Amino acid sequence: MALCGYASIHNKKAGATEQVRAQPNQASLASFIHSNYLAISMAMALELMNTQRQSSLHLSPSHQPRIDCQHESLPYHLDLYGDVLEAVVSRVPTADLIPASRVSREWRRAVRSSLLRHPRRSPWLLLRCLRRPTSLHAFDPFSTSWLSLHTTTQPDAHATTTFLSASTGDRLHTLSASTIALSEDPFATHWRKEAKAPKVWRKDAVVAQVGRWVVVAGGGCPMVLDEGEEVGAVEVYDNQAGTWESAEPIPVQFDGSAYATWLSAAASDERLYVMEKKTGLVGWFDPRSKRWGPTCQLRLDPAVSAWAIAMGRDERLVAVGQSGTKVRFWELDRETLQPDTKMEEMPTEMVQRLFPLEEGDDDIWRCCSVEVCGTDRGGYVYNPSEMRNGAVLYEFAEEEGRMVRRWEWVPLPESVGDSCVGRMEFGCSAVGFDDLASFWR
Repeated sequence: MALCGYASIHNKKAGATEQVRAQPNQASLASFIHSNYLAISMAMALELMNTQRQSSLHLSPSHQPRIDCQHESLPYHLDLYGDVLEAVVSRVPTADLIPASRVSREWRRAVRSSLLRHPRRSPWLLLRCLRRPTSLHAFDPFSTSWLSLHTTTQPDAHATTTFLSASTGDRLHTLSASTIALSEDPFATHWRKEAKAPKVWRKDAVVAQVGRWVVVAGGGCPMVLDEGEEVGAVEVYDNQAGTWESAEPIPVQFDGSAYATWLSAAASDERLYVMEKKTGLVGWFDPRSKRWGPTCQLRLDPAVSAWAIAMGRDERLVAVGQSGTKVRFWELDRETLQPDTKMEEMPTEMVQRLFPLEEGDDDIWRCCSVEVCGTDRGGYVYNPSEMRNGAVLYEFAEEEGRMVRRWEWVPLPESVGDSCVGRMEFGCSAVGFDDLASFWR
């Protein structure tokens, strides 16, 4: 069985590991076990020590771990079972779960059992360098490591490729004057068949996948609009019917901001949500009825100078506001868009990572630009004006009375050079077992 190898690069500054995925080679299952033998042995030892420390239970011979792998190139055996094997698997980086599940039937059961007991639901951060169209970096929040891989070449090599908001997580898409195409998985290993482009020619549109529909809103180019067309035009593509339909345009309240540059967007299975980055004006669009719902002007903090929106937990939205040295989170009702009284503030050290002050600067002049990409489990906040500063991971708390349970700074991978810093974009997506399987093919 052929496996894909990794070359690990340790990021001393962040204490994280960057793993560069190599092209498929002739590495055997034995070499995979060989390369992970030390980590597996350490995990075994830790688990046994913890077990013996917590109870006086003695393992029966049938439950004792032993090394047993019949291969001529290995001077040892590897044969783990039960809870000890599951404990070992629980320490395996997410990206390595697929090859681990192929070791044996016992390992496959252990991988699935571990994921059922301890789901790895936190979304991954996706980073794409626009000057390297087939290059994609993915950050695994479980192992706090970056993976660098090559994506499948997009159908239209001349079209602009960017992330779009989707209910299942951000996906790469291409949009040209004649066609539109969407990737089917977070790593863009598979692309859907190209579809005809929307009627209105657009330059900077908001594009989102909402359930079975693809919504393209705003971004109309005034110089080439036909009679009756407008900058805020909205068109909806039905993936089942394979047809485009015109819809109600972006509300007049967003006049002058009907472009992706000025709007933050998020998508659920039923609706597209947009927020004006400068004012905090927020509204939603229903692709089924092809109409817009109510709009709401947020007035949570008059000092906020930059806004962004993302999906939240428990059928809510998250509004992120940045003002000087503070970044705050508020929860909004998805139906009425009214804010909740709860508020969470990003730790000061994290804010300083994203918005560092130069010597002699004042807090008033701190960069006023914030963006967020996320799912109902968590996401990432970043400074689009200085993406070299990385991003801050947030994970939602499950208990009431607390919004965020984990904050963590995520630096850029070391393989991203200065030439890419000004030409990159972030995305965010949950990564499932099937997505990992497509990554390892």
